[in-house]
Amino acid sequence: MNIIKISDAEYEIMEIIWAEDKEVTTADIMEKLEKEKSWKHTTILTLAKRLVDKNVLKVRKEKRVNYYSPKITKEEYKSYQANGLIKEMYDGSIKSLVASLYDNKKIDKKDIEELKDWIRRL
Repeated sequence: MNIIKISDAEYEIMEIIWAEDKEVTTADIMEKLEKEKSWKHTTILTLAKRLVDKNVLKVRKEKRVNYYSPKITKEEYKSYQANGLIKEMYDGSIKSLVASLYDNKKIDKKDIEELKDWIRRL
């Protein structure tokens, strides 16, 4: 499946949909976002349509209601993003990524040892 990068706003919509074990309507999304965002119904419809166009969301229409469900899992999208980051920022080198994290004190020696253990188990 070809995954396309999604915007931060689209990701917020997907977070809500991924969190549910059922199809989600526009009203469901609005209810979840009402405390944090002042998005209008049309904004959510536009974002959802973009997600459908990007092949990460599917829609089922029944009368005047759209029911949304994910076409990809959150883990699949995170993996896509991580691979893209490594390819774009570190020329595909995981070693360069880890070195950068270590140099910037984002991971420590304990994390490195855990990575080594994980690699040995592969």
